[in-house]
Amino acid sequence: MNQRRPLRASAPGQRLSKQQGIGLIEVLVALLLLSVSLLGLGMLQINTMQHQRSSYNNTMAQLLAVDMAERIRANLSALETYDGKSTDEASSGGCTQGCSPSQLVSQDITDWTKAIDDSPLTSGVGRIDVDTGDGVKNVEIRLTWQDPLAEKERKGGDATVDQIFSFKVAL
Repeated sequence: MNQRRPLRASAPGQRLSKQQGIGLIEVLVALLLLSVSLLGLGMLQINTMQHQRSSYNNTMAQLLAVDMAERIRANLSALETYDGKSTDEASSGGCTQGCSPSQLVSQDITDWTKAIDDSPLTSGVGRIDVDTGDGVKNVEIRLTWQDPLAEKERKGGDATVDQIFSFKVAL
């Protein structure tokens, strides 16, 4: 019952070949896979850096808006004077000591303009709108800047688009 079968010998003239090492095709396929994966990692790194810059710009816009809101809160007696002020039309002068409330508004806008110009916001512009209707003093502080990443994500183009950050506070 338990009989062993003899091993079959190969036909005369045929040798069983044993591969020793790897072939050139296998090396080329491995290099192709490695290069494609490294290119993917490189693109991932570039996208990460672009989104990090966009996030940093949003954070800077928020900090600049909160800074201006605190300046307005410190000078509530001249609240209506802030209405319609923009960094596009900021005066170059102001006062540093013993300022009247309206002079302080001019100094605040000048300082805010300098802060926006020194920030990473490309072509940054700030605007303040005050609404005192219904007995509630609502202030909207809006910053606008150009962000090339936003347009690329929307349409796949290379043009820039204006990003807007709006900060509303009731005083």
